[in-house]
Amino acid sequence: MEKIQEVKGLGGMLNGFRDLVKDDQKIIFVGSPGFCTPFALFLGYPVREKEMAFIPGLDSEKARKLVATESGMELGEKCSFEADAVVVLGGMAMPKIGVKAEEMADFLAKMKYKKLIGVCFMSIFEKAGWCQALKFDSVMNIIIEGDISCR
Repeated sequence: MEKIQEVKGLGGMLNGFRDLVKDDQKIIFVGSPGFCTPFALFLGYPVREKEMAFIPGLDSEKARKLVATESGMELGEKCSFEADAVVVLGGMAMPKIGVKAEEMADFLAKMKYKKLIGVCFMSIFEKAGWCQALKFDSVMNIIIEGDISCR
C-alpha cells in the first residue's frame, strides 16, 4: 500500500480517521469485544454527526449504535444497516482473538459497503497477513511508544 499521510499522536489519529471517512455517512466498526470497543468509541468522536455502529467479533446480530452523549461516545441500542464504510479494527487480527483473515473476508462478503478501512496498532494487519488477504481501501497503522516512570 502507498503511504498517503503521516499520523502522529492521538490527535493525528483522530484527524487522520476523520479524513478517511469525510465522504461517508454510515460507518460500521468491526472489532473484538472489550479490546476494540473503546477504540471504536474514540474514533467515532470526531465524526459523531454520522451514523455509526459497532459489531463485536463476527456477530452482526449484536451490532450496537454508537451514540454521542454529554459524556462522550457510548454504545446504544441494537441496530443493523448498510454502511458506506466498514472499519476493521486490529484487535480482530491478534493471535489470541483467533479470527483468521479468511474468516473476516467471508464475514465482510455478507455485508454491503462501499469502502473498507483497517485501523490497527503496531502493524498487526501486516504481520497477520490481513493486508494481503483483505481488499482494504486504506489502512491506518499507529505505532505506540512510551515509557513508565516512577519515584
